[in-house]
Amino acid sequence: MAITMEQLQKLLDGENYHYLVDPKRPMVMLGVKGINGSYQCFLSIDLDGKFLQFRMIQYASCPVGHPHLPRVLQTLAELNYLKRLVKFAWDSNDGEITAYADIWLETDGTLTQLQFSSNLQTFLSVADHGYRRIHQAIETGKDPGEATSSEDMSEI
Repeated sequence: MAITMEQLQKLLDGENYHYLVDPKRPMVMLGVKGINGSYQCFLSIDLDGKFLQFRMIQYASCPVGHPHLPRVLQTLAELNYLKRLVKFAWDSNDGEITAYADIWLETDGTLTQLQFSSNLQTFLSVADHGYRRIHQAIETGKDPGEATSSEDMSEI
């Protein structure tokens, strides 16, 4: 079934997250800390509850004309190829880089606590690990690649 704001809040409560509710739109904001950084995330509902999006804000920036932009865009493309749920995007208007996950919900099903938890934790973990690669590409022009098994891969 489509999701309501009340259901979204109940799911977040079930994960013990503290969040802020937007009084004008069906959206909540939460802050999380990962291995590679601290993040602000919006969870928004659209299309009469059939569409749920997780989105990072102020995740990264690489403006047009930045000397490492080609390497950054290659890194984003590789991450998008490797990852299923989470996608990374670059806005050419202002250089903003964001991570997001789109979840379609139909009216004949229910988003369970376990499904929500799995999707949210996957989103946060993939975005956190992508952050390391993206920021190194911005700063140095080199992509360190995927973390190896010897690097810390614990969940957020």
